[in-house]
Amino acid sequence: MTRTHLITGFLGVGKTTAILHLLSQKPEHEKWAVLVNEFGEVGVDGAILESQGAVVKEIPGGCLCCVSGLPFQMGLNMLIAREKPDVLLIEPTGLGHPRKILETLHNPHYQDVLQVGVSVCLLDPRNLSNPRYRDHDVFSDQIQMADVLVANKTDLVSAADREAFEQLLANSQPPKVASGWVTQGQVDVELLALEPVAGRLALHPDAHQHARSRDDIAPQAPLAEGEELRVLENHGQGHFSLGWLLTAQWQFSAAKLRHWLGGLDVERAKGIVITDEGPLVLNMRDGVLSEMPTRQPDESRIELINGSPLATETLQNALLSCRRS
Repeated sequence: MTRTHLITGFLGVGKTTAILHLLSQKPEHEKWAVLVNEFGEVGVDGAILESQGAVVKEIPGGCLCCVSGLPFQMGLNMLIAREKPDVLLIEPTGLGHPRKILETLHNPHYQDVLQVGVSVCLLDPRNLSNPRYRDHDVFSDQIQMADVLVANKTDLVSAADREAFEQLLANSQPPKVASGWVTQGQVDVELLALEPVAGRLALHPDAHQHARSRDDIAPQAPLAEGEELRVLENHGQGHFSLGWLLTAQWQFSAAKLRHWLGGLDVERAKGIVITDEGPLVLNMRDGVLSEMPTRQPDESRIELINGSPLATETLQNALLSCRRS
């Protein structure tokens, strides 16, 4: 049986970084795989995980739990049949409710295939005092449905943020089986060995109404021969995404990309880009840009996510101005 864990958390909280850290701790004799979904269409997180050597299956575009059950089950079945992993980590979009996924994993069809382990939710404690997050039903549902609650980015929090997180833990019903207080997504793999909370799915069974459905759930095709750029957009759950696939023949100025991204007024920006300083993973949240070197990708990918519509032409022109001639 494949031990399966849901890794949830709101946009930009550090789920992909946490999964990379968990993968780095896996026992050598075990094979781990990742089923990943993103709100946007470009598939940056999947590309980042693959660039670090992870076995990945993507279900792109929108809320994974809002797609029909059949496409999700097809992706899950294909990954299990193809890779036969000992452990499967599922990373839904930060705008996704986890309930539908957990219901699918507990389907009798999988009772001899999957061993459903603890669900882990990452959160930024600073968001607990922000009504924009605290009153968002997705944010609340992710916390409610988790067995383990992990505070990330704790090097940036205040004493009041720490107190708010402790209060959240104290008031959780039923109680969480464990919690964490980490930086840089450094989640201890031992947390995955814990037993999940019994009866979690019985709580608030009508919490999630499907916001949208998708028939187009095929993985994003790579650029065709001769195709240099592809623009991909999405919207739902009160958010908008704009992304680009860019040919590997193009090289970008890392300095210009930093300047461009640093000046954007968007909720989230992320990418894996071929630059004059080598391939880089770029990640911007709350106006703070981080980066790390990575393996050479098949193509560059950049995606922006915001709570209001994005000016496609203006942003694309600014991105292309960062390209080296």
